[in-house]
This record gives sequence, C-alpha cells and structure tokens, in this order.
Amino acid sequence: MRILITNTGPWGTGSFTVADALVRQFRRLGHEVAFFFPDTGLASEIKSYYYEQPDVYHIWPFPAEIDGFKFPAFPLMIPDPHPRSNWEMTYKDLPEDMLQAFIKESQKRLEKTIEIFKPDVVECQHVWLMNHHLSKVNIPLFCTAHHSDQMGFIYDERIRPYVKESIEKVRKLFAVSYFVKEEVVDLYGIDENRVAVFKNGYDKKVFYSYKKDKKKVLDELGLDISPDKTFVSFAGKISKTKGIDILLQANLLMNRDDIHFLILGGGDYEKFIKTNFPEGIDTSRVHFIGHQSPRMVANVHNICKLSTLPSRSEGFGIACVEAMACGLPLVITREGGLKEIGEGFFVEKENPLELSEAITRIVDLPDDEYSALAQRMQSHAQTFSWETIALERLQYYEEALCDEKSVSL
Repeated sequence: MRILITNTGPWGTGSFTVADALVRQFRRLGHEVAFFFPDTGLASEIKSYYYEQPDVYHIWPFPAEIDGFKFPAFPLMIPDPHPRSNWEMTYKDLPEDMLQAFIKESQKRLEKTIEIFKPDVVECQHVWLMNHHLSKVNIPLFCTAHHSDQMGFIYDERIRPYVKESIEKVRKLFAVSYFVKEEVVDLYGIDENRVAVFKNGYDKKVFYSYKKDKKKVLDELGLDISPDKTFVSFAGKISKTKGIDILLQANLLMNRDDIHFLILGGGDYEKFIKTNFPEGIDTSRVHFIGHQSPRMVANVHNICKLSTLPSRSEGFGIACVEAMACGLPLVITREGGLKEIGEGFFVEKENPLELSEAITRIVDLPDDEYSALAQRMQSHAQTFSWETIALERLQYYEEALCDEKSVSL
C-alpha cells in the first residue's frame, strides 16, 4: 500500500511525533510511505535524517516567497510557539490576500507530491487546510484531530468553512483521546460513529528507564548545577497553554533550593516572562534548555525524579507517556486528554499552590514508596503502543480501498 501522511509543521510537536511514528511503523510493515510537511531548515541534531531521505520526507522549504509575499516560516494555527520557527504569525494574522496565496501554494505543492508519489490513501495530521485540498482529490482521505487544530478552529473563523467542507469527504476521523472525540463531534457536527479514538504511543527504543550519569548530562546541556540536586522535567512549549506560567508561580511558592526544573521546549522564555509576569514568579532553579532531540529528552528524564505538565488544555500529552516510560511519576492537570493517561498525581489547572504541594510530596517520598510508584508508572506506559495503533489504522485503510474497488467494479 502507498500511504501519504501530511502535517502542518515539522518535528518538535506532538502531531509530528504521531505522524513520524506512523511513517516508521508502516515502512517496517512493508508499505511505501511519503510524508509531506513544511520546515524552516534550522539546524537540528536530527535534521539530516529527514533531509537525506527525499523519497520519504517531502519537505516544503521555508523561508519562501509566494506571489510576492514573504513567508519567513509556515504560519501557526494558534499563537503557541513552534520550536522550528521564529515567526509568530498565525493563519488568523495573515491578510486575506496573503492567506489565499498560501492556500493556493500549499494546494499546488500537495498536488505535485500526489503526482510524484501516487498514494493509495492519505492521512492528514490536523483537521485544517491540507485535508481541504486533499478532499478534492479522488483518494481515500483520513484525518487525525489533535486538539490544537480544534483550538485553531475556534480561534480563526476564516478557516472554519474549509474544515467543514472537507469533513464530508473524510472516510474516518481519528481522535487522539475521547476528550478530542467529544470536541470534534461538537465543533464539526460529525456523526460520532465516523470518529475513532487512537491514543498515542511512544518510541520504546528511546524512552525507557536506564542509569545515566547526571553530571555528564548536565555538562552536555551546559548547566553548571550540582548533580546532588533533585531534578524535575517539563517537556512542552513555553506557552500559557502548557501552563509554564503556573509552574513558575509554583516554584516561587515552593522556595526549595534542592529542586531544579529542566524545561524542554521551544519558545522565547525571556519574551514570555516579560510579557506575562511583571512579578509573582521565580525563575531561579528553572533552566530553559530549549527543544531537544528525543534521545536527549530521554536522558533528561532519566536524571529527574518526576515530570510535570500543568496544561490549561491538552489533547493527549505524548510527553507524559514518554516520561512515564522512563519511570517518572507525573504531576499533571485534570484537563482534556491528560485525564485519560490513567496514572499520575492530578491537580487543578491554574493552581500553583496545589502544583507545588504535589511536586514536593513526590520529591519527599520515602525511597521504597517512590520506587514502587516509579515502577507502576513504567508498567502503565507499556500499554501505549505505536505498533498496535499502526496495525489498527491499516485496517481502516484497507477497508477504504476495498470499498473503492467495489465501486469501480
């Protein structure tokens, strides 16, 4: 089977993690796969992997000039940062003529990819513009809703007609959680029987519990911190959506010199802090180390005591499953898809006091209680599997192709 996957942006986000995992699984199973996405060409430890396989990874390069308009990077669905872009423009920010130029160009590039690759089926990550373009092509179409696209649907009313029109042509809409399923049924008016839930998996070859020299990892990250300190990881964008502001307020309340936070995520933290907090936070013992490769994220998790993600809104939370797989207890908000992860210390959103108390409670656990908790987390993570997700998706693809053949006969 020839499968085309698309995404609205490059690596560094949950949607790309899903798409790339599917690409790798499908290829292992013997299928031919192409993956279309935009990228800015910024330096990255894993950049060569994608750029040196043009037959698989069809990359739309940025910066670009389209019909006289300069695009430093791809636009964003919502005003949350992307780790591979320094351009903060959303689709909503684009003037109408600039938006139309972008839409026209993206459709042309997708059509070129289809002409070259000739896919049997297509799956779009995000219910956005690419599925609208592909809904006009006579190829079975599937979409995955991640929640950020539903946030974008609410945020940008100009995109809504494109999404609504394309939904009618989608064979099956995949949702990353039951929370997202409820969301798309409500927003798009789609029959719930046309929506299937596929909770995300993680890369078991990268994320697992292993002994790692703390000092070596800290030195590699350029952090001059005593390895005797206790570390807490946060893997997510530096944004209010992910609750980084709540974490900084919790740090002020904790006032624990022995606890340091390692922040793994894209975004300009100085600008974020200056814009959002004139006072009332504490950035001491908080280390913003930027977007990192999956292997470095795993290394960081493996020198940490726990991981936290105090999101205001979350479709699923792959980062949480990856942390659990490394044996880390979680402190997360009781929001959206995070509730469906099934393990962790749950706190209310926008409650820095509760967040600080939960973090210190885990840090101060007796060794035997902590070890039992960590083992429970790691065991639970094993229930999330990309292999199973890929095989179940293929059943939907094959059913669609059988239906196509029946119609042609």
